[in-house]
Amino acid sequence: MKLLHATGNNYKFNLMKERLSCFKEIELLNPKMLNINVDVIENGKTAEENAIIKAKAYYNVVKMPIIAEDAGLLIDKFSDTEQPRLYVRRVNGKDNLSDEEILNYYIEKLKKYGDSKAHYYTGVALIDENGNLYSDSVDEKEFLLTSKKCETKSLKGGILEPISIDLEVNKYFDERTPEEINNHYESLSNRYCELVKKYILKK
Repeated sequence: MKLLHATGNNYKFNLMKERLSCFKEIELLNPKMLNINVDVIENGKTAEENAIIKAKAYYNVVKMPIIAEDAGLLIDKFSDTEQPRLYVRRVNGKDNLSDEEILNYYIEKLKKYGDSKAHYYTGVALIDENGNLYSDSVDEKEFLLTSKKCETKSLKGGILEPISIDLEVNKYFDERTPEEINNHYESLSNRYCELVKKYILKK
């Protein structure tokens, strides 16, 4: 069965391929593979609402099973008004900063407040072949944000990975083995698999 992942982000697409790799009957696709470009206005108030908006937008174009996701970030030592939530890439009202500029903004904040625990919360939405919509929200594991940048980072992954430390193995995200990465995202991956199995494959 073909399943479209509603994202133009190759990093997120490859993560999803890994998470759903247990389903040999699923061929995961992205919009580029179908030569489509859908302009989605993500104006939801939560990650789950944004995931639903994306799923519906893509389904209206391709009329095939869809999985979409969005995520927000909460940082323990940031005040309520400073929380990035759904807008990790928005700094002081600006959306056009480079990855390095965004990273430096968070580094300076962490120098001010000190290293801080943080966690992502993810919204996921699925639409089956008949157009039925299902959604959920999942809190991910805590990790540590630090002002000291990992020197091995090449900015190929998430925007804040150079300053993110996995608390279970005490390693920067980019220093982890594939097994350690899978362990960190285990609860999220398991929930994705449960939803796909139940609502897409109907098992």
